[in-house]
Amino acid sequence: MDFSNLKKLCELGGIAGRESAVRHEIARQLRPLAQDLRSDALGNLLAYLPGSTSQKIILCAHMDEVGLMIHYIAPGGFLYFVPVGGIDPRTLLAQRVTVHTAQGPLTGVIGTKPAHITQPKERTQAVPMEELFIDVGLPAEAVAQRVAVGDFVTLQRPFEPLGEGRLCAKALDDRVGCFCLLEVLRRVRKPKVGVHIVFSVQEEVGLRGAGVAAFGLEADVALAVDATGAADIPSCRPQEYLTRLGGGVAVSALDAATITPQWLLEELWALCRTRQIRSQLRIAPRGGNDAGALHRSKAGVPACALSVPVRNIHSNVEVADEQDIAATVDLLQAVLETGFQIKE
Repeated sequence: MDFSNLKKLCELGGIAGRESAVRHEIARQLRPLAQDLRSDALGNLLAYLPGSTSQKIILCAHMDEVGLMIHYIAPGGFLYFVPVGGIDPRTLLAQRVTVHTAQGPLTGVIGTKPAHITQPKERTQAVPMEELFIDVGLPAEAVAQRVAVGDFVTLQRPFEPLGEGRLCAKALDDRVGCFCLLEVLRRVRKPKVGVHIVFSVQEEVGLRGAGVAAFGLEADVALAVDATGAADIPSCRPQEYLTRLGGGVAVSALDAATITPQWLLEELWALCRTRQIRSQLRIAPRGGNDAGALHRSKAGVPACALSVPVRNIHSNVEVADEQDIAATVDLLQAVLETGFQIKE
């Protein structure tokens, strides 16, 4: 599988509510693959691919990433910020960032009080976000001319291979889901089911875009394609892993926003067995994704999340396994080619 398009998507900037660069690129790629391409009032990108039966499915992946927004410019030209989405402040200190201004992007670094003038206790604790600042290396006057309160900030990290068959980047959550949707649409030109395609906005701040998008659609089933946390690391116990890198596509049984109907879960597992798709069950007591908004649309839509496991999620060093991404695309292909036996 060629991951050059995933690299392109991950390296774009687009925090929740500021997804336009991502939307424009996906729209460019989506135009020859589907019909009725449009954006709605919130900025969701929607399209449709007709099927050979009357059955319809929603496939949804969110375009936004976690990030920051400038809320105060100090007299010395240092930039203070607030989080947009659930970004972990422990991961921010000493990181490079991109400040997206009206005049173009600026590279900055996140700093705080130097260790030489801190107390020993301070050096053993995470620095509170309100004590962090961005330095863009410009005089205060130049900063005032180029940067505005409300400018958004993304973590800066190139997309690169890691070890054997692993990929490291910022914004794998959820550009990897967007990548999977585009890949399956290239593979399946004549699906059995009609496909409502949704690239949603503002998932990271409360699943806002998906609920709006789904309200205008009629579907029998909805699948959210997202990244999910892989906690298979030394600091976590096996019962806390949620998912494992290399374990395949994560089929969600339960999370804080959705409980997958039993029949839908069984059909997805059956497809994995029949097509020998590497898969794992996801049971997450916390967290959610766009499936939580999709399944509550109108009179209700049976929904499930299909997720790519990602280590270090919501950071600029997210790590995914190429085989897990391929398995997710394979399962989506199986769904579009076979459809579902809808049950109550």
